[in-house]
Amino acid sequence: MNDERIAAALRDATDTQEVLIASGALASVAEVFEKGFGDRKAVVVSDAIEFAVAGEEVQRRLEEAGRETVRPYVFPGKPTLYAEYSNVEILVEALRQHDAVPVAVGSGTLNDIVKRAAYECDRPYMNVATAASMDGYTAFGASIEKDHKKQTLTCPAPRVVLGDVDILVNAPERMTASGYADLLGKVPAGADWLVADAVGVEPIPPKVWSMVQDSLREWTGRPAELRAGDGEAMDGLTEGLIMSGLAIQAHQSSRPASGAE
Repeated sequence: MNDERIAAALRDATDTQEVLIASGALASVAEVFEKGFGDRKAVVVSDAIEFAVAGEEVQRRLEEAGRETVRPYVFPGKPTLYAEYSNVEILVEALRQHDAVPVAVGSGTLNDIVKRAAYECDRPYMNVATAASMDGYTAFGASIEKDHKKQTLTCPAPRVVLGDVDILVNAPERMTASGYADLLGKVPAGADWLVADAVGVEPIPPKVWSMVQDSLREWTGRPAELRAGDGEAMDGLTEGLIMSGLAIQAHQSSRPASGAE
């Protein structure tokens, strides 16, 4: 992770204050939590599969650091967890039994459920990513099925995001491929924006543009190494996805990261 690049992006972000992407980052989860939330209690939220992957270690690290925690809330591993509003309601009911800060341990679906539930409980949250599968970790809004249709529901991005590269490289290939495709989609998205700017419809703010476009070739330039589980390539992909979400925060619109694609 390019610390200077992330730090500069965080200065313009509206919600996210701390980001750590590194090999062995789980060892620092308690320290990073404290930076974002002080002495507040924590509650790990995951599903049974992701809890085994990283949630148990997150819980252990928090306890060993003396952090007061609430018993983890773990969704069943089967059937596959789906981002539907009923799951948000289930989690909201559980969160209202205490005042702990949710620590989402999982990928896109789990993050969206926790993001919206935390918002409905009027509290911030932290995300521990287990797959570099999309740019939504640091983007506001949650993609949730409600009233029989998928929609983006209002909610802020997490205050803190942590990704352990050692976990991310072992995510299912299809999830890494999804994240790579998401990041590669910034190429046509950027082209769309150039056209919109040229015809005077939507001007391009140079700072926001550079957050996504300046390093895009670097982040997407190692697909074979990504597939082989290379840690540096994964670090770059994850940084790109995180930067895309931070650009969305800075611009208060998805325009920096998506278009007609």
